[in-house]
Amino acid sequence: MTAILDHAVGVQHEAAVDLTGVGKVFGRGSETVTALTEVDLRVRPGEFVVLLGASGCGKSTLLNLVAGLDRPTSGTVTVDSGRPAVMFQEPALLPWLDAGRNVELPLRLAGVGRSARRTRAAELLDLVRLGGQARKRPHELSGGMRQRVALARALAATSNGTGAPEGGLLLMDEPFAALDAITRDFLQGELQRIWQATGTAVLFVTHDVREAVRLGQRVVLLSSRPGTVVREWDLGADGADREELTEEITARLREVISTHGRA
Repeated sequence: MTAILDHAVGVQHEAAVDLTGVGKVFGRGSETVTALTEVDLRVRPGEFVVLLGASGCGKSTLLNLVAGLDRPTSGTVTVDSGRPAVMFQEPALLPWLDAGRNVELPLRLAGVGRSARRTRAAELLDLVRLGGQARKRPHELSGGMRQRVALARALAATSNGTGAPEGGLLLMDEPFAALDAITRDFLQGELQRIWQATGTAVLFVTHDVREAVRLGQRVVLLSSRPGTVVREWDLGADGADREELTEEITARLREVISTHGRA
């Protein structure tokens, strides 16, 4: 089957991300590893979707395919939001640049003028509650503050710094996993606030059920490797009880893991 990766801008689709029959195989012969198989997933513009699964189930692989960092072996990946921005566990800030210039970097690469990108970076640092910290270098900031700078930089990348930050696509690969519990809780709340303020579509990867239920409008569960979608939950449905859903999703995740263990 031919694999197609479509990152065309201006082609109108009904989704920010659309994956159809996506599979990914690494290696050849006896070294072949099937990471993903027949994945169907759609993320609507402005939607917050959490991809949940055990370690090694292909969550990060799927995110890399959407980001264009790798290509599917089969199926199609269609992205209709410009080039996605990606956040990882580590902020990956350039240590020789201050916070403001780290945020400016994708704007500079997009050809945005100096004055406009400085203005834009200041707006985004204000959005993540780091106004006045633009001249601080990464080593002068706490871990949570560095992740907020990384988030501001990602938001700059989603729209190339033009106009308001609405729209775009943000891919997040367990961005809070390395943080302490208090900082993680704070940043989860901040992410919800920023998502609501910007209208950015988010595809968020985690193996933490409580994080998934707190953040997502929709939770998508992947099976153990090879990963495929086995269940979805709509957390925005009327009358949805998030505590009950947490228990239900946890039980389903445990079932998936135990099935893999017997395979």
